[in-house]
Amino acid sequence: MVEITKTKGAVEITRAGVHPTPEGAVAEGSVLDPPKVAAAVKEAMRAGGIRSNEVYAAIAGDDVVVRHALFPRMPGEELAQAVKWDAGAYIPYPAKDASIDFQIVSSPEAQSDKIEVMIVAAPKKLVQSHVETMQLAGVYPVALDIQPITLDRVFRDGRAETSGFYADIGGGTTDLAYSDDGVLRFTRIVPIGGNDFTAAVAEATGRGVGWAETAKRRSRVPVPSPTAVAGGAFVEDAASEDGAVEQALGGVAARLALELRRSLDYCDAQARTRRGADAPIASVILTGGGARLAGLAEFLESDLGVAVRLGDPLKNARPAKGTRVGEVLSAHGPSLSVAIGLALRGVEDS
Repeated sequence: MVEITKTKGAVEITRAGVHPTPEGAVAEGSVLDPPKVAAAVKEAMRAGGIRSNEVYAAIAGDDVVVRHALFPRMPGEELAQAVKWDAGAYIPYPAKDASIDFQIVSSPEAQSDKIEVMIVAAPKKLVQSHVETMQLAGVYPVALDIQPITLDRVFRDGRAETSGFYADIGGGTTDLAYSDDGVLRFTRIVPIGGNDFTAAVAEATGRGVGWAETAKRRSRVPVPSPTAVAGGAFVEDAASEDGAVEQALGGVAARLALELRRSLDYCDAQARTRRGADAPIASVILTGGGARLAGLAEFLESDLGVAVRLGDPLKNARPAKGTRVGEVLSAHGPSLSVAIGLALRGVEDS
């Protein structure tokens, strides 16, 4: 949890608290055990000295859908009804079971009588699981956002036309997002995360998960050689335990790189269609706890052929002076990107 204050034109992070999510309490975006997660929220608030009970929260998961569609130009109330009635064509589950919202994106230059609308939908059960959790934690949800939008808010450089491709590597999944000209164009959930690296190390060495997690953190993902086979990476001695750890990390990194390449190619193709010109994505921003795995950025950059860098979640906000918040930010860094993006929305809305 992160608290942000805007003073004298500057945005400062005044408080930040972290507490582990209880194991097995969240799956595929839904909170399976609201009381346990609510207790963790309270602990994060206590750790950060956060007293405000109004919060912005984010949802994610395979069932969170973002689609773009063209509608005839019409008044806002009529558009809301039109989106409601047409949403079933854009989401893979019954509209009656979904929470649906929309945002007007732009008016295509060649079609002045049309407006482009971004439709966001999520199962009501998923949304309710988060709302229930916050209520049990004693906080009031001002708004629910989706994680890809928060990432764009954190890392864009302040210009509306900014574009960026983001990969937020969590424990169980990696959230991919592409923003073009300040508009979220693409989101995707890849079922590969930090836990997969740990599991691969445990399997390769025959060790326990705890040992594998420690070994992962002290090792590096090896940069693939030009002649490495698909799914493999160059290590000097794969027969040694250290070599087996590196080989395992490289194998998972190669799977992640393949999914990133597929998404980059798709986004490039869509951009060519919109612009009528070739302007391939030139860089990827890594964030999330898994982004801190040593050597991963270098591996992905070598494999993808585009610049890959760690995102700085403090790009548009700074730690407040005279507080210990800097220690939390230094220790957890990219893991706080979504929380910072949510708090920035609160600043923008106020």
